[in-house]
Amino acid sequence: MRYEEAVATAPAGSERFQPADLARLGRVSLRLLLTPGPSAPPLEEVAAALSDDRRALLAIASALPPARGERLMRLGQRRWPVAEREAAGRRVVRGSFWYLAYELAPELWDRLARAERIAPQLLADLPADGSRVLEVAAGSGRLTEDLAPRAACLVAVEPCRPLRELLRRVAGAAIVAGTGAHLPVGSAWADLVVSCAAFGPHPPLGGGAVVAELERCCRPGGTVALVSPEEPEWWQEHGYALQVYPEPAARLDPDVEAFFGPPHPPHRLLYKLLAT
Repeated sequence: MRYEEAVATAPAGSERFQPADLARLGRVSLRLLLTPGPSAPPLEEVAAALSDDRRALLAIASALPPARGERLMRLGQRRWPVAEREAAGRRVVRGSFWYLAYELAPELWDRLARAERIAPQLLADLPADGSRVLEVAAGSGRLTEDLAPRAACLVAVEPCRPLRELLRRVAGAAIVAGTGAHLPVGSAWADLVVSCAAFGPHPPLGGGAVVAELERCCRPGGTVALVSPEEPEWWQEHGYALQVYPEPAARLDPDVEAFFGPPHPPHRLLYKLLAT
C-alpha cells in the first residue's frame, strides 16, 4: 500500500515501536522499505525521526545503496525542530509497521496468521496437487502448511529472516530467501505460483515488476494465484479473475487483537491461467 495509507491505517501495535527500532531491521528489509516508490517513507522523515540518534541513522544508511545512504546521513545533520522530529517519528513507525511486526514481533504475527485461516474452499481450489509449487512471501507458513502435503515439490520464498526461521518447521518445503521482484527460481519452473496477502500495485513490494516476476516463474498453461492481495481491482485490470469465498470465522486472543486489530481471514482469490 502507499505510505500515506500505511500511516493512516497502522494498527494499535505500532505504538509499541520506536523510530530507533528501524535500525534493528535486517538489511534486506531496510532496502525494501526504503527503495524509492509510493510505499516508501520519505528519507526526510526517516532523517528527521532519527536526527538525534546518529548510531541508528548510520545503521540504516549502511544498509542502503551508497548514494541513498549518504543522502540520509546529510539529511540527518539538519537541525530538526522537536515537534517536527516527533511527528516524523510517529509517521515513520506507523508507515513501517508491517516491516517492524514481521521482523521484530514474528511470534505475534504467527499467532495472527494461525487464527486468520484461509477460506477452506479457496485452498481446495488451488491447483497444487502433484504440482511444482512456488510460494512467494510465505511468511510463517499459513499457506505453506496446506501446500506442502499436496505438492510434488514446493519452494517457499520469504525475505524476512525471523519468519523464515518459523517457516522451517513446515516439513516438505524448501525454504529460500528472496523477494517478489527477484525470485531465485528459473523461468517457467512452477505449475503454480501463489502468494497470500502480500502484493499490490505499489513498488517495491508490488507493481508491474513483481507481476512480471511471478509470471516469469510460471510455466505456460500454469496458474498464478494471489490470495487476498491488496486492491483486487488492480489485479483484475491486469488480467486476473476474481473468486470470492465465504469468510471463515476467526477469533483472536486479546493480545494479538490489541496489537493487530480485528481479524480479516483471507477469502479472495485472484488468478490467471498463463497462455500456452
